[in-house]
Parts: sequence; structure tokens; C-alpha cells
Amino acid sequence: MMFWAAAATVAILVGAPAAPAPAAPDGGVGRIALSADGNQHDEDDWASSAMTLAILARAGLQQNVVNYIYNNHIWDSDAEHRRNMTESVLGAGKRFGFDTSRFYDGADANGLAAGVAALTAAINASRPGDELTIVLAGPMETTWMALDAADPAARKHVKCVSHGDGSFNQTHGKKDHGGHSYDDVIELGCQRVQIPDQNGNLGPTKLSDWNYLRDLGPEMDWLRSRLEVAEKGDVSDAGMVYFVITGEKRASRSELRKFLTTARPI
Repeated sequence: MMFWAAAATVAILVGAPAAPAPAAPDGGVGRIALSADGNQHDEDDWASSAMTLAILARAGLQQNVVNYIYNNHIWDSDAEHRRNMTESVLGAGKRFGFDTSRFYDGADANGLAAGVAALTAAINASRPGDELTIVLAGPMETTWMALDAADPAARKHVKCVSHGDGSFNQTHGKKDHGGHSYDDVIELGCQRVQIPDQNGNLGPTKLSDWNYLRDLGPEMDWLRSRLEVAEKGDVSDAGMVYFVITGEKRASRSELRKFLTTARPI
């Protein structure tokens, strides 16, 4: 078992996940799928991916994460980028108690095929009272592939969360690689959940703004080290999962700090 302790507060359990995620009650968080690249272009994903998993663990939602396709810039990879992203995702997954058998490397042909098939199955399982929320922190292609292969009747019970308007991730696959955009994903029938650009509040900043993480135990100290590797102090994509949990569309660093340092009852 692993514990993440907020300084001078009750320890927070982040141990190994148990049974499959339960169906969501109306208004609940429900099942969550994640996607991110980090293997090309977006060094900030090395920090945002780890922070995303820390936020979910802080809320006790490890079991709810049914699919994570990382390194999902499927057209090409930078070897160093891919290594750093893989370390961030799998390192956070193991430290914060996720079932990493649900995590798939989109830069690997077998991982891509398995990840898309698993995401398609998660979409097909969606129905009223058991919706799926897909958090789109990379190009849209892997999500489009899964939705395109899924039952059209199930797609309407899927929420596709993105931030910004016409952002690089929303358009890059279609514009630069002949793939698909966020609008193309929405046209397949999932629900558009588009929140403001998170870079204003959770984007690049001085690394000292995250020094408090060092006081929250070894797992969070490791998370601070991933911010150092990414260099920018940017966890903007993590704002989407914070929104999924809290409903807050413009989270600030101070709000996130309060969330991470306030003990959750066990």
C-alpha cells in the first residue's frame, strides 16, 4: 500500500485499485478515458499527464479510469519525447494506484490497436446512467478511430472534453496529417464539452510555484520532478480532468493547490 500525506493532515490512501468502475449515478463522474500525446510536440504533457493522474487519485477515482491512450501522436514520434511521456504516465499510474493494464502506448502498433479496441468497447458499454467521459489532451485521431468503430447508438452517451477553441490539438491531426479534428469527433455523435483554454491559469509558470508538492510525500515529490523535466511548470491539460471532477471551468493554481493539500476522508 502507498500513502500520500499532505503535510500536517490525514494521510490519503492511493493504493492499488480494486473492482471495475461502477456505473455512474446521474450527475456523477462515471467512467473516464484519457488521451494524450507527449511523444511529439507537447513537452508539457510530461507534466500534465502525471498531474492528471494525481488529481484523479486525490479524488479516489482510480477505478473509474477505464482507458488511457498515451503517446497518441500516431504519425511519428521523437524518441526522447516518447521515453519521457511513457515514464510520466506509467510512473504516475503505478505510484497513484491505477490499473496500468488499461494504459496503452499509441506509438506502438500493437498498443494502438489494443487501446483503440478497448476504447471502442468502453464506448459501446455507454448508456443512460453509465456515460463515458473522454478527456482529449492530444490529437483527436485515436478517439475518432474508436468512435467510428463503435455502435452509433452508444456514441450519444459519450462526453468528449477538450479545452480552447481551434487549438493545436483540436486541429493538428487534420491540418497536418490528413486525419481528424475535434469537430470531426463531435460529428460522430458524442457530446461536445468544450471548456476555456486552460493555459491562462494552469499554463507555463515558474517551477517554484510547485515547490509545495515536495511536502506532500514521495509520490508528489516525484510529480514535482516531472515538472522539472518538462521545464515549463505547465499542467494546463490537467485542468480538463479537474473540470470533470469539480465542474470548475477555469481552475487556478491556488484552487488546485487547495484540492491537492486538503485531506480526503478515507
